[in-house]
Amino acid sequence: MPEKKEEKGISLWWTFVPVFLGVAGGLIAWKMNKKKHLEMSRVLLALGIIFTLIIIPFYLWLMTIY
Repeated sequence: MPEKKEEKGISLWWTFVPVFLGVAGGLIAWKMNKKKHLEMSRVLLALGIIFTLIIIPFYLWLMTIY
């Protein structure tokens, strides 16, 4: 039976990087954490993409108002 590699935990502070920097932050968080915890790094990348897809229409809507 193959042994499962134990993954190290990463700080939850990494979730702020994709939230504030969007896709670029998601890529940074993914790159820095993929060796420590692959699954969480994928979540951070997805979080950056999702926040970017939410923020762009919001900014466009704000530009049409003002």
